[in-house]
Amino acid sequence: MMKNEFDVVVIGGGTTGTGVIRDLVLRGFTNSLLLEREDLAAGTSGGCHSALHAGSRYVISDTQTARECVQENKIYREIVPQVIDPTDSLWVCRTDEQVAFAKEWMKVADEIGLHYEEVPVEKVLEEEPLFVKDLKLALKADDVGFDPFRLCIAQAYDAKIKGAEIRTHHEVLGLLMDGKKVVGLKVLDREENRIYEIKTKLVINAAGPWSSQITEMAGFSIPMKPNRGSTAIYSMRPTKHMFCILRYPSDGDGLVSQGFQNTALLGTSSVDVEDPDDNEPGMDEIKLMEDSLSEVVPGILDARAIRMCAGVRPLYSEGQETGRAVSRGITLLDHEEMEGVKGLITITGGKYATARLMAEYAVDVACEKLVGKVIPCTSDKQMIYGASTREEAEKDAAEIHEKYHISLYAAHKFTARYGKRAKEILEDYPEHAVIIDDTVQTIGSEIPDCFEKEDVKDLCDARRRTRLGMGQDQGVFSIYKAGGIMQEHGKTVEEVEGYMMDYLTERWKGVYFSNQYGDQLPLTQLMQDMYVGLGSFDVLSVD
Repeated sequence: MMKNEFDVVVIGGGTTGTGVIRDLVLRGFTNSLLLEREDLAAGTSGGCHSALHAGSRYVISDTQTARECVQENKIYREIVPQVIDPTDSLWVCRTDEQVAFAKEWMKVADEIGLHYEEVPVEKVLEEEPLFVKDLKLALKADDVGFDPFRLCIAQAYDAKIKGAEIRTHHEVLGLLMDGKKVVGLKVLDREENRIYEIKTKLVINAAGPWSSQITEMAGFSIPMKPNRGSTAIYSMRPTKHMFCILRYPSDGDGLVSQGFQNTALLGTSSVDVEDPDDNEPGMDEIKLMEDSLSEVVPGILDARAIRMCAGVRPLYSEGQETGRAVSRGITLLDHEEMEGVKGLITITGGKYATARLMAEYAVDVACEKLVGKVIPCTSDKQMIYGASTREEAEKDAAEIHEKYHISLYAAHKFTARYGKRAKEILEDYPEHAVIIDDTVQTIGSEIPDCFEKEDVKDLCDARRRTRLGMGQDQGVFSIYKAGGIMQEHGKTVEEVEGYMMDYLTERWKGVYFSNQYGDQLPLTQLMQDMYVGLGSFDVLSVD
């Protein structure tokens, strides 16, 4: 029977919400529940630029956020190192104006303790032959690419194995009130199509850009300013490093070159939206960003964009500012102090890189409300679920390569996703220890593992765990192999067909936008032929 009484309920399965549930458990609040209406990292966290900031971008525009990113980037590298890409970032200047900005940038960076080093342009051009030759200045910093899906998921399951409960595809329909106090929630189980109620002492609202929708259930709104950022994903890595143009933040500043994924992400734009579910990428934004970045890497225009996507930022401001003028700082709202509503706090704003710190702030307040004192935080010191050092991950990859005859390249990607769990997954499902997606090197054993151990409901969820279909072929070939494995593990043909159709429809949404680039059309035709010829699926649309 499903449990319905908890000390704390966290709303939101993004990086902030999963960080909060992890911190709660580490401080002893194991009777906690996380609710997410879709899947972990299905919203803002999964639509991010995949850049784990170390403060460089905000040194001038938002110094406090820069300080926080400096601290938190170091912490993530310590507590979950395997999901961090093994490349740092280059910040480059091509104009005298950018060099002048860089001089001021370095002064502030020194003041806040941001690590960087100036790199001779000649050396940069040796390492990055596609850069234009007239660069004037280059700095190397600690900003880096990372896997936002696995980090978010690892935080959630670190909490789960320590006693918390995680419920994905459970949507909050309302807050239960006793006068001016939140005492519970009304929840829709979207899988079972069943409404139920939960009792709780405290609700922590970590719903990101949807945060005001939650507070409105208690009778008041908060000034959220949802802001969409579009991203283009390419089938190659034009550069070895993540790199950015060193200037005041604007559209098309940087390219995250993902070493473990063999793709690159161009980002990002800033467009205010009314509806946080308005997450279709803006094609004009993509064009503007490509034109901007091509000033440094002209070859980006020759890369094939395999899909477009967008995420909506949870910006908060009580003023009139919009877009990039809104601080990316952390906002913690105690609604008992502000609106007189007990049993509800909101944590919002911030960056992916500062999510752990956001969680710390929120749980500090939760401690005061639940036990009358702040229990010391340890989330910055304890390794996250499955975490391993890079040396350990490389050692495990070598053992996997030898034992299962999986390429060393694929084994490295595998241990980067799962850390210490990688060998356990293969030991549990050795019969599927083969590559089922050549473009991202997904291993078949990952499919039954995520369905049986990570609460996956369908193949869209599985994609976030395994990166299935996130490479150049967008699942055209690999989806059928995954479907076959699912049938071997108890799923019916009808269930698998439904999962595959949902998955292909989701993939098609991102591919549809990239079709406007022309060079994607041959693969699109192949995709449609495969859908109809192999899967007997109708030709897909974006509707």
